[in-house]
Amino acid sequence: MSFLNSFLFIFSFFLLFSCSKDDEVLTPSCDGSNLTYNSGISSIINSNCTNSGCHNSGSSNGSWTSYNGMQSSLNNGRFNSRVLVKQDMPKGSATLTQTQLNQLKCWADNGFLEN
Repeated sequence: MSFLNSFLFIFSFFLLFSCSKDDEVLTPSCDGSNLTYNSGISSIINSNCTNSGCHNSGSSNGSWTSYNGMQSSLNNGRFNSRVLVKQDMPKGSATLTQTQLNQLKCWADNGFLEN
């Protein structure tokens, strides 16, 4: 039984650390964009965050399929923390480009406007 416990521990350890991103962290900087959720940001969110199991409709992670659905994450700082600072979102192999991060940074700096 101890072999099985050891195996499960090691497997869990590798699984945990294999899910983290090892890529270089980019530095988001507002590029002067004046985007709102409806004029550019929603396309970034929809193509990177609303996949099945992530922030799709009805997700326990929060539904980011609409501006209203994102409000909690925007207001509590979680969006900034996970997307712009830690850059551990989106999960998996997908990453945001420098341009997308810059646009999201401008959106944040301008107060996460909807229109």
